[in-house]
Amino acid sequence: MNIIGNRRIWLTCSGILMLIFIGSIIFRGFNLGIDFTGGTTIEVPLPNAVTAPEVEEMLNVPGLEDLNLNSAVIQPFSRLDEGGNTRYGVLIKTRLVDGEFLSDAVVEKTVAQLESQLGISINRESLAVEKVGPVIGADLTRNTIWAIIIATLGILIYVSLRFEFMSGLAGVIALVHDVLFVLGVFSLLGQEVNSNFVAAVLTVIGYSINDTIVIFDRVRENLRARKKGETFDELVNDSVIQTFRRSVNTSVTTILAVMALFLLGGRSLKEFTFAMIIGMVAGSYSTIFIASPLWVVMRNWQEKRAAAKRGAPATR
Repeated sequence: MNIIGNRRIWLTCSGILMLIFIGSIIFRGFNLGIDFTGGTTIEVPLPNAVTAPEVEEMLNVPGLEDLNLNSAVIQPFSRLDEGGNTRYGVLIKTRLVDGEFLSDAVVEKTVAQLESQLGISINRESLAVEKVGPVIGADLTRNTIWAIIIATLGILIYVSLRFEFMSGLAGVIALVHDVLFVLGVFSLLGQEVNSNFVAAVLTVIGYSINDTIVIFDRVRENLRARKKGETFDELVNDSVIQTFRRSVNTSVTTILAVMALFLLGGRSLKEFTFAMIIGMVAGSYSTIFIASPLWVVMRNWQEKRAAAKRGAPATR
């Protein structure tokens, strides 16, 4: 396979996709979740474990339309108290309704409905009702952007020190490609963007650069035993092919595990696992078809520029 020789095809296809995704992000925007837009969170303690579909069915009744269950997040939980006993409950997160939080009356109706369906009595003093305003959502957005920037800069510095600056820059561009891919797909499909999504994006960044470093490390090893007359294009292409099976096998097994979690996990994990699947597919592609070809393009450009200053022909 001449992956490096056909780099114009891969880079052009990715460029077109990135333009589509950027256009969707600009004109369609995102379906922001409660963590970003603000809303009301109700934490209800329960005597026994429940599932999200069970709670959703209990609350899908006339009189509770303000909960807007289609966009609400229902998250059962279990935790140990100070005495080591398991405590069960459910978190119900709802968005702002016409810019307003859920009223106390709606919260009371929600708790009463759960009491009626489960045949229990819930102590109102043990309820935890939290109202998250848009200001907190703006802080989360800002912190998310900074987290991605800091992670990306850290990776650029690390890869540049371990290999060379051009390889670090190529790896970071591939990471930007992966992040835009995930953002674009969520924008096009209208999938909810929440704190779980942010965690998935940061995980994808770490996963993608890990695979890229494996190839770059093989390139460095092959440079030490470079054959006479072998071009950098040929050397990188051989390195990619040598690690191709390892990259594909690792990606497939990881994606299968995450896909099982997506299909069998709860509703609260859907955004996280879906973003992981999309990001892993994009990361596997960019590692082979974006990062390595970009390193070749940048290094060739650097060598041509240096050769032009010396007045000698560049060696590829």
